[in-house]
Amino acid sequence: MLWLRVPEKVYFKKGSMPVALDELKTVYGKKRAFIVTSASAYKSGKTAYTEKLLDKMMIQHTVFFDICCRASLEKVKEGARAAQLFEPDVIIAVGGSGAMNAAKLIRVLYEHPEADIRELASRFSDIRSRAELFPRTNIRAALVTVPTESGTGEEVTPYACAVDGENRLTLADYELMPEFVVVDSDNMIGQSSEQISSAAMKALVHIMTALDSESATEYTDGFALKALENIIGYLPGFYENGSSDPLGCEKLAEASAMAGIAYANTCSFDSCCKKAAAGLAEELQRKSEADESVFARYVSYADAVGINADDEREKVNKLISKIRELTAIGSK
Repeated sequence: MLWLRVPEKVYFKKGSMPVALDELKTVYGKKRAFIVTSASAYKSGKTAYTEKLLDKMMIQHTVFFDICCRASLEKVKEGARAAQLFEPDVIIAVGGSGAMNAAKLIRVLYEHPEADIRELASRFSDIRSRAELFPRTNIRAALVTVPTESGTGEEVTPYACAVDGENRLTLADYELMPEFVVVDSDNMIGQSSEQISSAAMKALVHIMTALDSESATEYTDGFALKALENIIGYLPGFYENGSSDPLGCEKLAEASAMAGIAYANTCSFDSCCKKAAAGLAEELQRKSEADESVFARYVSYADAVGINADDEREKVNKLISKIRELTAIGSK
């Protein structure tokens, strides 16, 4: 049996924020929004546009901005207490992976104050064959994710991570999936070259992990290969030109989300403990030389992203060379 789990709505287009958030009022009838973000994102004005749109729709809102790049369990609980006081009917995550992770967990505790995040993390197993049910979500509040950085794809995944002292907790369940995602590259155009390369490397690892997964299907391969095509075609120019290359920014944002969808539907292990992009090309080279079926798959991947060559071996070598060139950008 095959299935593909994605958020209810995903807006991919540049400039889609006004249309997307307007639906909170006109389609879903939301009245109170609880925005989750980081202190740095809040101070830099990343939430200002979201707040302006909510004001226009006369949706009451408050901002919880005490989140770091890694969401801590302590701050998640603090955010849930603040949500209990405000009583939102929609929670909006604005920012990077820390805000995405925190918002997912804040919703769990807002809707289920009795839930134990540590216990839910300890029950982690294959997301498709969980023996014990995860608490239902979207009962009191919908979850909307608005990434301001590309790369992790956390905005579309059923994973959430939090730091508990020196321990890292990982939760995995489709109940953590947001209902509404807005991937608007206008929110990401100011990324530094370091953020751009880091984002692309995270997406690249997601892509290759999804393609190599035993749970991969033609559906997940489609997302992964289109994401890879975007990265090959647009990363070098976006890395060099930054904010003067809005198309590159849009394509990397799309690639990150598509890679996240592919990864979320193929992988069942700790999403916060991913392998590094360094050495990825060498690993692909070894696999292609050791297994004929793997080699055949890599030939099809090369075809899918438009790599041409006189023979199949050269075609795979060109694909691996492209991966090596991309990871070299990530190491700058």
